[in-house]
Amino acid sequence: MEFPTLGENCQYPGCNQTDFLPLQCKCAKVFCREHFNTHCLSGECELAPQPKEVNLKKDDQIFKCSEKSCNKGNIHEMTCSKCNKHFCVEHRFHPSCPEIDDETLAAKIEQFEAPKRQFREANKHLQGMITENIRKALQSSAKVKTASKIHLMRIKQKASGPKSIPPSDRVYFAIRKPINMDAKPLKILQDEDHLIKLGTLVLEPDLKDTVPVFISTKWSLGRAIDCICETCNIRNDNNKIGNIKLRLFRQLDGYCISPTAMDVEINELVNKEILLEGDQLLIEYIDSNSLASLDENAHVFLVV
Repeated sequence: MEFPTLGENCQYPGCNQTDFLPLQCKCAKVFCREHFNTHCLSGECELAPQPKEVNLKKDDQIFKCSEKSCNKGNIHEMTCSKCNKHFCVEHRFHPSCPEIDDETLAAKIEQFEAPKRQFREANKHLQGMITENIRKALQSSAKVKTASKIHLMRIKQKASGPKSIPPSDRVYFAIRKPINMDAKPLKILQDEDHLIKLGTLVLEPDLKDTVPVFISTKWSLGRAIDCICETCNIRNDNNKIGNIKLRLFRQLDGYCISPTAMDVEINELVNKEILLEGDQLLIEYIDSNSLASLDENAHVFLVV
């Protein structure tokens, strides 16, 4: 050993371990910390310090745990802030305190819960103000981009999607799921002169009942729809022959995103501002027969 004279052996029967900070009783015997408490509480030594419960200041006294089933003692006092009794480390955080009545306990709980409740109410009020500000911004088509950016900050907090997509390739949207699998009615326009003007739309900036998601800008629209369906748990039969197909629509005006070309890249749609990051999008079932009659210049809208 490097320090052969350092420490003493515990004299409790069967222990004999070397303790570098031994405790000595007035009877001249030396013990480790664990067996010093046992020695003092055994009642066999008349010179051992007597255990006391609270408010003791003498160095030769130990504090006995107030838990009924516990006989442990401590040199240092650990007083419960509720009942002012001493407890050992094991019972330091006892689940209940018999000295507190129901009324006092309820007052203590309210003291801790009140700040949490106030925060929830303040946050709810704040979210309501943000939603109202977005609603006002969306009434002008010139402010749609600004409103989408505000949406984007809220969406990014909870968005989910494949972790394999690098952060630099991610684009974020809020998806509203279809209520049922019924084919939704469509309005088909063949020229831009009949397109609905943005200022006449009924807008809904609230993100309630939507699923925040992210997809890759390098994906095709078809792959993006497949990923959205998987993330949002939506039945997707686009790869099967059937009477209904899933398509992506803007909530803002009900415009269908590239109804016939599923191979167009998301990056291209974003660059052309057909999609804005932070948009709220609808994914809906439509009649597959209506897609067969469309030409590349047709504009498709959901009928509200």
